[in-house]
Amino acid sequence: MRNKLLIIFTFFVFQAVGQDLSGNWTGIIISNNQTPKTSDVIYLKIEDEGSQFTGLTRIELLDDTEFAVKSFEGSIEDKEIFLTEKYGRRSSNSRKSPICKLNYTLVYDDSLAYLKGSYQSSDCRHNSGEVVFFRSDHELNLEDNPGSTHLWKHHFVRSYLKGYPAPEVMKSIQANFKFQPIYFDHDKSEIKPEFYEYLNEMAMVLDGIHDLRVEITGHTDAVGTDDYNIGLSERRAKSIRDYFKSQGIEAEKLEIDFKGKRQPIDSNRTKEGKQRNRRVNFKFI
Repeated sequence: MRNKLLIIFTFFVFQAVGQDLSGNWTGIIISNNQTPKTSDVIYLKIEDEGSQFTGLTRIELLDDTEFAVKSFEGSIEDKEIFLTEKYGRRSSNSRKSPICKLNYTLVYDDSLAYLKGSYQSSDCRHNSGEVVFFRSDHELNLEDNPGSTHLWKHHFVRSYLKGYPAPEVMKSIQANFKFQPIYFDHDKSEIKPEFYEYLNEMAMVLDGIHDLRVEITGHTDAVGTDDYNIGLSERRAKSIRDYFKSQGIEAEKLEIDFKGKRQPIDSNRTKEGKQRNRRVNFKFI
């Protein structure tokens, strides 16, 4: 399911991002004694990109005031990106300040839109590990105070470890996502198995974008009283909501509504029309 969505959008991402790596990137720096969840935060700014380029890095210790900003020189050879940190300043003379000069070897992932690879310090022994960046609107901050909180990191790490693409790809998938109704049998609220794949695709989008919610609206055909159909349409909407929750989607991302038989999209005089009216519709909010 996830691979199907990524194949659809690989061409879009390559066209939108391609190999133009200039600009701002946000990510995590994982030393060999850390995990992604305990890793520190790193910001990257690539300037004047070509075969040779320059830029800045800023490493901030997670949930701490310690940071270091360093300049770097970079080059690209056979799709590998090499960054060599030069000069910098740090927040304090504390031993934990991340002032060590690092050399990075990175590769851009065309399909997932991550810039990632390894690093090794040139002046601090046993300082090595991995880095993962995603393209970001966050401007690299040169001030002493952090330019933003680190609240984004928890969601990013969770999505990254699940194999989801970078936030810019997820936004593209959301923008191009095609909604379709989920249809139900007469007087039933159980989800038919043929709709699971589609619901799983939507669940990945919801799970991968932290501020995205979905409205789930239940409907019925005209058979039965208005009160009964209101209850039936509510049960249908709740069955979809419960399925999403079973896939790990937070309850606060799921809004339900139910209209009973009040908003048909086809005639209730035919079998086919009634089937089209027995549905749940969606929209992102």
